[in-house]
Amino acid sequence: MESIDNQHKMLFRMSEDYRAALDEGTGERVYGVLLESLGLYARTHFAVEDECMYRYRCPIAKTNSAAHAQFVASLARFHERYQEHGFLFIDAQQLVDYLDDWLANHIGHIDVQLKPCVESDQGLA
Repeated sequence: MESIDNQHKMLFRMSEDYRAALDEGTGERVYGVLLESLGLYARTHFAVEDECMYRYRCPIAKTNSAAHAQFVASLARFHERYQEHGFLFIDAQQLVDYLDDWLANHIGHIDVQLKPCVESDQGLA
């Protein structure tokens, strides 16, 4: 659980750092790196989290996996637009807004349901 929480914190930092880069006018220079980093994050973190959800028989595991798939699809659309049009400030702004909204909703409504399953499995509940 702690490693998953730390990974979530890293994603929040990525969003905050990129929002700051946009505000400072350096967002264009690192937008492609952000997209690649988010893609790597999605592949690695989502695999770990999905495995934990299934291992601890969390009743929301399928919902979690579906939300992850939706995030990956949305990220792919941002990446495609970047490939087609290059950096567009509006896309970058929409990406960090999407990321912040997704994090708040996903972690606050879905991921929080993993902890009681882990505790129950370990006899801590």
